[in-house]
Amino acid sequence: MTKVSFAKLHEVNNEAAITKAIDSLHARGDSLQLDIHKTLVAICTRWASSGDVRPVAKHINHLLSKDKLGGVRKNAIKAWVQTFMGMMLVEDGDNKGAMYVPKDIRDGKHLNVKDLTNNRWWEFKPEADYTPIADPRTLLENLIKKMEKDRAKVGDKSAVPEAMIADLKAMVKATV
Repeated sequence: MTKVSFAKLHEVNNEAAITKAIDSLHARGDSLQLDIHKTLVAICTRWASSGDVRPVAKHINHLLSKDKLGGVRKNAIKAWVQTFMGMMLVEDGDNKGAMYVPKDIRDGKHLNVKDLTNNRWWEFKPEADYTPIADPRTLLENLIKKMEKDRAKVGDKSAVPEAMIADLKAMVKATV
């Protein structure tokens, strides 16, 4: 790969330099995706061959650490980890959002290393296409219903003030 001089990006006629920089970013992005996948497969291979679960959650949670791997679709990695490794997300408490290994799969015998190796995390759950808003009125009406349901279930503990619901209803009514 040709080395990119990022200093040239600031020059007036820099189309070629910008194109080179974008190509470099694409190549590094592809490399990073593959490196993440190789790391996931290595964690699984070690677990499957040793039956030692102790480092598994630690490694996965370290990989998904807050503020690390910026720009990487961590939700796709989490979905891959849940599907192919069987790990789960902590639902409550101080570790909410962290991954853990359920007791019934701690030996790693459930892992199909060939299958998980050939199902790359970024291809497993592709990024959703943008869907434009087709009907803003229906969208707002559905939001209002969801807010009303929240208020009905948790009452005054709801984060949704009644005045907000009233204001949204008035706004929808005014746009008829």
